[in-house]
Amino acid sequence: MSKTAVVHPFNGPFLKDFVLAPELLPLQDEEIKKLDSDLADYEQLFLNPDIERHLITRNELLASFAISKAEASGLTLSEAQAVYECILKNKAYKFVAEKLKKGLKLIRKDHDKLEFFNIAKTFRLLNSERFNLKDLKAEFVQDLHRQLTQGLDIFQSYLPEFEPYRSGKWRNNNLIRVGWYVPADFNAVERGVEELISYVKTDPSPTKIAVFHTALYALHPFSNGNKRVCRILEHLLLRSLGLNRKNLYSSSYYYHKEKTRYYKYLLYSLERKNLNHFVSFVDEALALSMVSVVQLSLQSKRNDFLVPQVEGIRTVLKPLVKRRQLQFKNLFRRVKRKMARQTFVNYLQQAADLNLVERRRKGRSTYYRLNLKAPEGKTLDVWLETLSGKLAYIPDEIRNG
Repeated sequence: MSKTAVVHPFNGPFLKDFVLAPELLPLQDEEIKKLDSDLADYEQLFLNPDIERHLITRNELLASFAISKAEASGLTLSEAQAVYECILKNKAYKFVAEKLKKGLKLIRKDHDKLEFFNIAKTFRLLNSERFNLKDLKAEFVQDLHRQLTQGLDIFQSYLPEFEPYRSGKWRNNNLIRVGWYVPADFNAVERGVEELISYVKTDPSPTKIAVFHTALYALHPFSNGNKRVCRILEHLLLRSLGLNRKNLYSSSYYYHKEKTRYYKYLLYSLERKNLNHFVSFVDEALALSMVSVVQLSLQSKRNDFLVPQVEGIRTVLKPLVKRRQLQFKNLFRRVKRKMARQTFVNYLQQAADLNLVERRRKGRSTYYRLNLKAPEGKTLDVWLETLSGKLAYIPDEIRNG
């Protein structure tokens, strides 16, 4: 059995104890770049411009929302969308200031709205231009934290157990714990950040960016708001390599949807000082976020396919917008609150007569899928077949979407 090559990426204090075994990662750098290149080719040839614009706006909103949820925000997506409208209209968010002017008490939801406003505004601003890796400096990291946390420390007077952000300033104590994990001594933070920046600038790659994300969180350079900084920097650094040129995807929303696994693998890497655990999860998130772009495009076309049909047929077939196929009983389960079984059977038969659905029998079961031929279907089949041999886990909604 060949011995696995173990790399010690860092030399400075604290970070030097972290190890990486690159050959054990599920996806290598060239595979991630190839997947992104294939997505760019697909976008150029097949992606409807209206769908593309929708995906870009959706990605900014959902990525910002996901980043805010990483900090235990209580904001709903509809509440976040209302705040996001202010950003799209270039309006200042004055709600907190107006409450204070009226002598009203600030509550947790006020904090969460301002937090989201900062995240979405910063994310949108930084995404408006391609980030240049030469601009990555310790001061940039501090300024990013300052933008993300601007004005939030006012809530220290209103919320119990509030952890001050100290916007733009390195951590100045050793009180922070992440589970059982003890981050770097605060005196080692600045030197550690500078070493990380030097590391990622030297022959940059997706793997190095994932290592940067993991190790920066391991340092825990700020008293509060570290996950925000790590996720946005990951996004910017990947785009600096020429990946995700149209800003169609973001790993942050995948992290949000797989939050339990996100924290599990992050803590594994921190506590074992083994970068592979979380870097592998980043690989998974990147690859499946790219798959989701094609999947969302296909779902949009499936939805358009149903628009001309009568309401009853649309209701019966609507679950097939997000699932490539469903067994009869599972299809009925999704619509049974909206119509009786016989009505459902009648509309499903009408859809079959109109050639809107394909039937496939397997044993005693009958499966249905929309009779829609689209290039996305073939692309998804090829990608998922390839990734199934490399990733240990693919969410059901992606595998069968």
